[in-house]
Amino acid sequence: MTPRWGNLSVGEEDLKTIRSNIRGKCLSWQAGVTSVSGVTGSVRKRYLGLTPGKEEVERVSRLAADAENMIISKGISYVYPVSWDWRDVSGKDWTTPIRDQSGCGACVAFACVGMIEANIKISKKSPLMNLDLSEWDLFHNGGGNCAYGWIFTPAMKYAQSKGICSEECYPYLSDDSPCPSRDSSAMRITQWKLITNNSQAKEWLYKTGPIVTGFEVCDDLFYYTGGIYSNTYGSPAGDHAVCIVGYNDAEQYWICKNSWGKGWGENGWFKIAYGQCGFGAKYGFYGVSLTPNHDIIMPKEGRAFAKFVSKGTASNHEVRLHYPSDTLIFQATAENIGKSFEIGTFSAGTNLTFELKTSDGNTYFSDSSLNADGCDHVSVSQIGTYTWKLGWEDLYGLGEADYNDVVMQVGIYDKSGDDLVLPLAGKVAVTLKSKNTAKTDEFRTYYPTENLIFTATSDNLGKTFDLGAYQAGAKIGFAIRTSDGNTFYSDSALNPDSNVHVRKLATGYNKWEYRWEDTLNPKDTDYDDLIVIVEILTATDDDIVLPRTGKVRARFVSRSTSQNNEFRLYSPVNKTIFPASDLNVGKTFDVGTFNIGTRLVFAIMTPQGTFYTNSSLNADGKDHVIKMALGTTRWQLRWEDLPKLADTDYNDLVVEISMA
Repeated sequence: MTPRWGNLSVGEEDLKTIRSNIRGKCLSWQAGVTSVSGVTGSVRKRYLGLTPGKEEVERVSRLAADAENMIISKGISYVYPVSWDWRDVSGKDWTTPIRDQSGCGACVAFACVGMIEANIKISKKSPLMNLDLSEWDLFHNGGGNCAYGWIFTPAMKYAQSKGICSEECYPYLSDDSPCPSRDSSAMRITQWKLITNNSQAKEWLYKTGPIVTGFEVCDDLFYYTGGIYSNTYGSPAGDHAVCIVGYNDAEQYWICKNSWGKGWGENGWFKIAYGQCGFGAKYGFYGVSLTPNHDIIMPKEGRAFAKFVSKGTASNHEVRLHYPSDTLIFQATAENIGKSFEIGTFSAGTNLTFELKTSDGNTYFSDSSLNADGCDHVSVSQIGTYTWKLGWEDLYGLGEADYNDVVMQVGIYDKSGDDLVLPLAGKVAVTLKSKNTAKTDEFRTYYPTENLIFTATSDNLGKTFDLGAYQAGAKIGFAIRTSDGNTFYSDSALNPDSNVHVRKLATGYNKWEYRWEDTLNPKDTDYDDLIVIVEILTATDDDIVLPRTGKVRARFVSRSTSQNNEFRLYSPVNKTIFPASDLNVGKTFDVGTFNIGTRLVFAIMTPQGTFYTNSSLNADGKDHVIKMALGTTRWQLRWEDLPKLADTDYNDLVVEISMA
């Protein structure tokens, strides 16, 4: 195709300077007069056209950082030869001829079409295939603009959803509408993938086919006539998209197909040194797949979970994440049906490739191009905005195709649920505040361990249970197990109906209410079936240090023990405050008058021994009391009176300490 813009004057002084700089830096490329070296000013920008969208660049940057961390942490390595060039593989040229975008900022379309054409020839194993797809169809109908250019993501989406018709059907820069056969003749990609590091890009090039990327173009590139380009001169003219067909690690360069016609570069091709002009870094690399690919691309940043729905095979397989890390998700056993498993937390745009590792030694991937038998072993359907159903076939060569051997759902959830992440270190206490359900539910932890905390009976109303001490940043996941067999979690991603069954409300300093709904697919959402108070107690011991001078009193709140205990002050005075009998419940007793800063150490004397607010004094080394602040001058002491804590509901004696 012939450029619409004629030859302009060549910058001879610029050319002299470029050549001088090349010699001075001992670089291995040549500069001269080309078909675009005389293009200047605003027209020069129209020979580029990759528009740097801030959101797109930030997304690529985040994904690149995530990928780099993952590669380091998992020790992932990519396999590829030292050099590759799709213009000469097995003695065949798998690329298509050089095109000319002329003075229209359609470089994205030309780079993507060049990539897709080559990948079609490779997938069909037909290097002699005569293929010329319409850049104008992709660019003009996809949303590009000659004056303002375009970006990769909408180009990929258009090629996937609408496909690209032939050049004959829709000629470049044509004002005509597409031919009637456009939709039936259009060639579509099945999937596309963002690649964020050089090693993976080389592996993709070698195993799959050409890819595209973007880079910053400076003035001297317009004078390139051959060799390995490195920037030596000129101001940035803009960003540009090109198709990459190979690389050479020995000489450290990429091999690229440009869209400036055969009168530029090495008959339209060029080599660019690694690390030059942000090549591949700012935009990443994009690859396409023409075989069925059922990977899931993260539509937003969040956590991915897999729920094992059913199995139609007697074999026990493994479901794994293949990319971006090699991770076991779950064992496909009968015991795991109905359970949910966390896959990981990923950035928007991350490509998730799944695999089924069968008991007979085969592995099948959601990207069927990776399958040894070349068959499509998974069926994927989107059943919600952020939910997909995947059905797997486990026989090599698809002995059957009902896709029900392993059925799973993948859901994307927000970055955190209503689990409790401790803002500071301390002891965690749980109190059953109220119950408004006929069911007998269990309140449990599911993370970091699975434990029963209490059964939500009327006998346990108002009782407090100790979960133990945790460090700052620790996560505690709660759950209720209902008497009708369901379990609902503080992380809604794990719930069998995927609904939110709890509301976490901050009710004070390091204090929360967990309000639960205990019915599957709840019709009402008042969240009052169970209300549980969770509190962090930060004191290193449970002594009381007085914030001011004054009189101290002790009120005997309740008793839940058959033992005859005695409530005492141990320090600074050792004396009995009251016998813990039923007759004294509800009564208030004088402890004494003390100065500011006095440390009061209390104790209960039991038939088996004496237990102190300072647990270092206890013979069994256990913590027998929970101190809960009710205000600046009021505290509640909740006691366990059995040696070695035979139970831990801390309700045997409840005493309130206050200052007058």
